[in-house]
Amino acid sequence: MKKIFVVALLLFVSSTINASDRRIFSCDKAPLLSAFQKQLPDHILAKTADKPPKILSEMPHIAGSLYNRAGTDLVCVVIAIDATGKAQAAEVSYPAGVKLIAKEREQLLETQWTPAEQNGQPRPSLENMSFEFHRINF
Repeated sequence: MKKIFVVALLLFVSSTINASDRRIFSCDKAPLLSAFQKQLPDHILAKTADKPPKILSEMPHIAGSLYNRAGTDLVCVVIAIDATGKAQAAEVSYPAGVKLIAKEREQLLETQWTPAEQNGQPRPSLENMSFEFHRINF
């Protein structure tokens, strides 16, 4: 039940918040990241954990289709990870208006993680991932 609530909450946040359209160069500045933090206050940012979560399975290959829909060189995806390391929800935090398709979300939610740790205790966290695209000029 909690998983459904988190997914619904993140979908609501990502569809109702009108983030700035200015270009960013780091997912640390993703306009919707702070909205996810406000909606999930018990989740710490993974990069601030004493021991950040680590991916245990292969990351799905979703970058190409995200790039085609986003039209930018950087796409940011936030994954909510519970205290056991299970991915609960995943949403695009930059650029605004870009959504994960069902298959991409499913693939991201199937990834396995170690939980984040703070003061020796497992904590729910938000992993802020960047997908960067580099054009090759001939």
